[in-house]
Amino acid sequence: MSGRPVRIKVCGLTRPEDVIACVESGVDWIGLNFHPKSPRGINRSLAATLLSHVPSTVQPVGLFVDRTPDDVAEMAAVLSLPIVQLHGNEPPEDLLALKHLRVIRAFRLGDVAAIEAMKTYLARCEELGCAPEFVLVDAHVQDLQGGTGHSIPDYLLSLLPRHTHLILAGGLKPENVAERVGFVRPWMVDVASGVESSPAIKDQARIREFVAAVRSVDPA
Repeated sequence: MSGRPVRIKVCGLTRPEDVIACVESGVDWIGLNFHPKSPRGINRSLAATLLSHVPSTVQPVGLFVDRTPDDVAEMAAVLSLPIVQLHGNEPPEDLLALKHLRVIRAFRLGDVAAIEAMKTYLARCEELGCAPEFVLVDAHVQDLQGGTGHSIPDYLLSLLPRHTHLILAGGLKPENVAERVGFVRPWMVDVASGVESSPAIKDQARIREFVAAVRSVDPA
């Protein structure tokens, strides 16, 4: 972690007051979910409203699931999103078409085969010259793309390939994030359901507790 505290991303924001709470709590990035099937999915109009509360010190991220590169690029351009997160089954060639953006490639891990598939995917990206700047690992739950509240098993985390910008997601919450950070030593942690009072509704006290728990871990 190069002596710097782990960075924090809160994803799935749907209300201006939650964005403000994240900013005031010291969150580094916020995630806006554009997947229509997600309970946290938002449209372009609401996204613009939420982004109006984001200062230059906080980076907004747009999350997409199996959208075409043209769709992703258009939304990023209209909303001035510097970072996009691909959280579905997008092929490496999609990353090639999005090279002008900073890309998070998410992988849902449920078994050892998923780790090997991730390695193969990243190797192909390297061949194409479009390696993602950030790699996010999340728990695999059938038919759900993120925000499930499930954790990645420890034995899979121990098999993760090293990555400079590894983002850990999956079942994180104020009560367990310090222990998970100590085990994995990621570059960033990503939370959605772990700081909610109900689906898509963030609990501002839990956001503060989550940030405090992450910051309590000594940098390595």
